[in-house]
Amino acid sequence: MIFAGFDKIIEPFKKFSLVYLVLFVLATTLLHIINSLRWAAVLKYQGVKVPFLLLLRYKLIGTAVNYLTPAARLGGEPVRGYLLKKKLSLKSKQAYSSILIEMSLGMSIDTLFISVILIAMLLFFTLPNQIVGFALTLSLLATLLLIIFYSTLIKRLGPFSFIFRFFSSFIRTRFLRKLAGKIVSIEDSMIEFLHFRRKGVIQAIFISMLSWPVTFLQYKFALLSIGFDASITIILLSIIATSFAAIIPIPAAFGVQEAGHFSVFSLVAAANVGIALSILIRFKDLISTLIGLILLSHEGLSIIEMLKKK
Repeated sequence: MIFAGFDKIIEPFKKFSLVYLVLFVLATTLLHIINSLRWAAVLKYQGVKVPFLLLLRYKLIGTAVNYLTPAARLGGEPVRGYLLKKKLSLKSKQAYSSILIEMSLGMSIDTLFISVILIAMLLFFTLPNQIVGFALTLSLLATLLLIIFYSTLIKRLGPFSFIFRFFSSFIRTRFLRKLAGKIVSIEDSMIEFLHFRRKGVIQAIFISMLSWPVTFLQYKFALLSIGFDASITIILLSIIATSFAAIIPIPAAFGVQEAGHFSVFSLVAAANVGIALSILIRFKDLISTLIGLILLSHEGLSIIEMLKKK
């Protein structure tokens, strides 16, 4: 932000459009709905009927906790499982497996789309050499991780339980050993779902695929709201930069997201627009987090209590 200059950063907001901002908010809301629908599809094929608004509520709570913890999509998932288990009196295995299945399928589709987009951009667009090397490495690594994850899961090698067993070998506590045992049980439910609930898998994947065109529109409207008509390449690179920042172990990806957008828009000599976009995305995330924390407080829990319980 220092490199862009304060005057340069606020310049895009002088072209602010309320119409496109409203469309940006609507696209963001639709993404929350799509993510909740994916969870609903998994629960449906697990034989659990849950009111959609309840799932949307818990999804927003999970998103809020995710934003405040170092790794996105990890901190809030145990919270969602705890709330679902408590509300519907489900077994831990059923509640947490639905979340791991939904999360795994969602992240898998995101990873696959990012890899395909990066490869397509390498083939059809002219990119700087440093971007080409990074894109190729990232797409190959992402594909490899997907193959490892599903092959170990299907072969019952336990990708999640392996991590806990690894740490428990260094940190010998009863809690970690007990947790590793529970995760093995949850992984068995995931394997059973992938093998025998094919319609549920297909439906969840189809719903996940809907999120990408909506995400594209979300970023398109965000940029138009600050007066910048971005190309397809810039929009896709912006989405990838945000996705990459989310996996960096820093709460709210603070600084990393801004650096990513700054770098992407520097390619078109509009670095200040990248920072302005990052501010807009961060403002959206903060509003979603605030809503999630308010909903969490209505559950009779604070964020501190919730993090202790998970």
